[in-house]
Amino acid sequence: MSRQTVTFVLDTERDRDIVHWLEAQENKSAAIREAIREHQGHSTVTLADVYEAVLELRQGHWVAGSGTEAGEPAGNEEPPDVAAALDSLGV
Repeated sequence: MSRQTVTFVLDTERDRDIVHWLEAQENKSAAIREAIREHQGHSTVTLADVYEAVLELRQGHWVAGSGTEAGEPAGNEEPPDVAAALDSLGV
């Protein structure tokens, strides 16, 4: 396996949120790769991710649409994060 090191600079004031996020990551390289892949739309969605999303739906952890009670879906609409996760499965 060949490796390549890529270096970039963060401004400690302007990029403070990124600096704090990186500091919290156990494996910074893996976290950066995952963030870039998600941004490119090539994130890997696992069955565990889908299962977790389904559990959240069942527990009502989504933002209710207009005219609905808290915890109720707005018609047949999927929460955007769940729809994106399912779309990225390529099924």
